[in-house]
Amino acid sequence: MNATLALLDSYFRSRRDFQRLRGSRLKAYQDQRARAVVAHAVARAPFYAQHYRQADLADWRTLPSVDKQLMMANFAAFNTHGIALSEAMEVALSAERCRDFRPTVRGLTVGLSSGTSGHRSLFLADRNEQARWVGVVLARLLPPFRLRGYTVTLFSQSGSNLYEDLRGRWIRFCHHDLATGIDAAVHCLNAEQPDLLCGPPSYLEMLAIRQTAGELRISPRKIVSVAEVLEPQVARALAESFGCPVFQIYQCTEGLIGISCPHGQLHLQEDIMASQFEPLGTTADAPATPVITDLWHRTLPIIRYRLNDVVTLSSEDCTCGSAFQVIENVAGRCDDVCEFLDANGSLKPIFPATLRRLILLADEAISDYEALQQHPSQLHVRVTVADGADPARLAESVENILMAGLREQGVVAPTIEVETGIIGPVEGKRRRIRKVGSTDARSSEIHDAATA
Repeated sequence: MNATLALLDSYFRSRRDFQRLRGSRLKAYQDQRARAVVAHAVARAPFYAQHYRQADLADWRTLPSVDKQLMMANFAAFNTHGIALSEAMEVALSAERCRDFRPTVRGLTVGLSSGTSGHRSLFLADRNEQARWVGVVLARLLPPFRLRGYTVTLFSQSGSNLYEDLRGRWIRFCHHDLATGIDAAVHCLNAEQPDLLCGPPSYLEMLAIRQTAGELRISPRKIVSVAEVLEPQVARALAESFGCPVFQIYQCTEGLIGISCPHGQLHLQEDIMASQFEPLGTTADAPATPVITDLWHRTLPIIRYRLNDVVTLSSEDCTCGSAFQVIENVAGRCDDVCEFLDANGSLKPIFPATLRRLILLADEAISDYEALQQHPSQLHVRVTVADGADPARLAESVENILMAGLREQGVVAPTIEVETGIIGPVEGKRRRIRKVGSTDARSSEIHDAATA
C-alpha cells in the first residue's frame, strides 16, 4: 500500500473505529494486530527473537517488557532494518544542528526525543507508518470536513518528514521551530490565521500574552497542546485568551498514545496503541505507569514497552460515546516523583499531581510556579506572584499548605523553601516539578516503593 492510500485508509478507519470498537470487539482487534506485530518482530528483529525465545507469543499481553535502555542498547537488533544506532543518531543530530529534517536513513524517517529524562531516544518510521499517523491525527483532531479546508500551525522543537505529508490544498500546514522568537511567531500567525494552533503549553502561554495584549490577532477553532504536561490552570488561561477549546495530544517518541475527543476528554488511542498499566499505589485511583504496544509500527517494533510517565485513569465513561479509556491527567515522569521520609524513616513517593494541587491551592495570586527537589525530604519552590499581591505572605502560605498536605500524606519533618520571583523561559520541554539527578533507572525504584 502506498503512502497516500495508507493515509486515506487510516483516516477512514480512525473515524469509524473510535466509536465502533469496544468490549470484546476491541480486545479481539488488539489481539489480532498485536500478534501480527509480534510475529513480524520475532522474524525480523534479532533482539525480539532472543527476548521471547521461551515465551508464548500468542499471549502477547504477558510477554517480557522492554524499556528505553534496552532499546537504545540493542538498537540495531531492535529495529527490523538492522540500522545501527550510530548511523541513525548521526542523521538525527545533523538534522537538529542544521534544522533540516528532510534527510532519511535508508529511506526511513529518523527522529530524536528531547531528552528531558537525560537520555535521548530515537524513532524510525517508513512512509506508510508516517501516513497512518497523519491519518489518525486528521480524523480525530480536525473539525468536520469543509470545502475550503483548514490551516494548521505547529510549533515544535524538531521538524520531520511526516509534516510534509500534511501539506496540501485541503490542509495548509505551517511548521515553525520553537527557536522562533515570539515577535516573529506573532508576525507569522497573523499572516497564517490558523484554524488549529498547536504547540507546547509553555510556548502557547507566551503567545496568549500577545493575544490578550492585542498584538496577536487570530481566531483559532482549537488550541492543541503537545509535548509537555498540560496543567489545568494553563488550559483555562489558554481557552480564555484565545476564546476556543483546548485539546491535547499525548505522544512520546515511541508512539501516539492519546488525543482529546470533541468533548475535550483525553482518550487512549486503543486502535493503534494497546496500553496496559502498572499501578503506582494500592488504591483504585492510584496513578499508574503505561506499558504500550504499538499495533501498526513494524520498522521499530514497540511491544510491551514500559514508559516513564505517571498517569491517572478516569473511572467515568465519556459522553462522546467512545469506549476508549479516558486519561484523567498526565502527571509527569516517574523521574519527577519526589521522595520524602515517613515516620518509619522510609522514602515515600509523592506524585507531581499532589504537589501541583497543594501549591496552586495556596493562593489565587500564584501565576506560575516551579518545584525542584535535589535531596529527599527537601523541596525548593519558586512562585511568580500576580501584581498587587504580597510576596512574603504568599510564600508563607505556600510553605504552610505544603507542610500540612505532606503531613497528611505521612511525611515527617520535610524541609520546604519558598521564594518569589519571575520564572524565565526554559529551553526544551517545560517541567514545573523536577527531581534533579534522577534517571530512568529510578522509575523501577519508585514503582517498588509506591506498591510496597
